[in-house]
Amino acid sequence: MGEETGLPLLSATGASGWAPVIGIPEWMCYYANYGVQCPGPEAIDECIDAHTAMGMGILAWNCGRSTLDYWSDLPRSTAMCERGCVVGGLSWEFVRSVMTQVCPLRRALELCHDRGMTLLGRLSMNRHYGGAEYEGVTSHFAADHPEYHEVSKLGNPVSGSLCYALAPVRQERIDILLEVQRIGVDGLVLDFCRQMPMLMYHEALVGPYMSRSGIDPRTIDGPNPPPYMDWFHYRCDVLTEFMAKLRNEVRQQERSLGKPCPIIARVPDSAPWLMIAYGLDVERWCSDDLVDATLLSPFPRTVEDLDSYPEYHCRVCRRHGKPCIGGIGSLKLIENDVTHNTGFYHPQPVFAMANRQYEAGVEAMSLYQSETLVRMDYLSDLLRVVGRPRVVADRASSLPRPELPDDYPIGKDWHSQPAGREGLRTARAGDSAL
Repeated sequence: MGEETGLPLLSATGASGWAPVIGIPEWMCYYANYGVQCPGPEAIDECIDAHTAMGMGILAWNCGRSTLDYWSDLPRSTAMCERGCVVGGLSWEFVRSVMTQVCPLRRALELCHDRGMTLLGRLSMNRHYGGAEYEGVTSHFAADHPEYHEVSKLGNPVSGSLCYALAPVRQERIDILLEVQRIGVDGLVLDFCRQMPMLMYHEALVGPYMSRSGIDPRTIDGPNPPPYMDWFHYRCDVLTEFMAKLRNEVRQQERSLGKPCPIIARVPDSAPWLMIAYGLDVERWCSDDLVDATLLSPFPRTVEDLDSYPEYHCRVCRRHGKPCIGGIGSLKLIENDVTHNTGFYHPQPVFAMANRQYEAGVEAMSLYQSETLVRMDYLSDLLRVVGRPRVVADRASSLPRPELPDDYPIGKDWHSQPAGREGLRTARAGDSAL
């Protein structure tokens, strides 16, 4: 596992009968979402300790979304809570306090390497928020450049996304990832689950496409995917060019630093056509060797197809000799401000989800929002055995199956459509149209 596919970090913690388990934490979320007083810089140690206690040997550590969760030397970077401390209407003053005293990434890297753990640097690839209620997590780069913001199919600005057809937008993400590599992480996780679709209808996309095809993509409509596919493939090519440039520059730094830095793409486990609609051409990324692995998130969000396709994603990776990493989301595993299971968590569906992914061929399992999962006693059984495929299969078949609605979103991404949030649509459906 791992070594044969060029990603030895997956074999580093795996033993016979075990699959590596990757935590995906954001250290501040536990304190913000549960009203727990942050102890200060020791919060980083607490987070690592909690993962160690659950036997997790690999962490995909948060490096930032729009703002950065580490000390950066980049001239146009913005630290988390640098512009203010309001996030979702709450005060995140404790984050600013911690970040004035310690670099969370460097501290986590030091602790993990002292313990023989692997630490990956994870960056959300298009999650820029916007608005006064999210000033603490919106960068100067995003706030000061409204012309960089994506545009919906109806022509309205999209505050939370920037357009990858623009060179400054692409370079801003590349500069951050290269700096994270220089700091010393063991690999990069590009998180494209924050937030699909990656490309929309900015003039920098629409104009060149109209010149090439004679078609205004904003007028394409229809109930099924085919009418859109040429336009969706065109958008994909823009992001693939970004991936190619990033891969080239990461490899240059690998040579100068004398240390490998694999690139892992975290993507939704969506249908092939939906991946293209989102701008995520994982088949080409694998065939062109632009990534070393993919990491799945169960993320039903587009109303025309809310199914999961781990079998497809594993086939793509297997065809090109790359690992596919499974994933479990935090929806209905935890509830904000609730530290015990009040009936929302049912273990059997989560084991069944993990078992399906193992049967499909995933080589490891990831857990999103793990900074909180590892602190919940009622989840300890799941966390301690989720890396043992045979035990997972046994739990999936032997535990009682709860009577739940078909769309009960347990184990899915927090922004999944069945959670009552507005879903995306392929056809013209207001600002949610792909």
